[in-house]
Amino acid sequence: MVQLLGVVLKGDDSGAPVDNSVLASKLGWDLEAVATCLHEAKERSLVWGQRSGDKPAPWYKELEITVQGRRLLRSQSGTA
Repeated sequence: MVQLLGVVLKGDDSGAPVDNSVLASKLGWDLEAVATCLHEAKERSLVWGQRSGDKPAPWYKELEITVQGRRLLRSQSGTA
């Protein structure tokens, strides 16, 4: 989860929001693993994105990290 959030954060901060395929490429994961992790991240309100009908679902475009996602990343990195 932390790896995925890190990639979303970099895209968000650079003004180039990512989608499932970009995440899979950058993380070296298959699309099913990305979809599963994004489902959990969305359920935990760690990311926000526009839902798309692409498969495997859920597929999100223009992903952004939420305040909760940033907090999780900070807690994992040990910074306040």
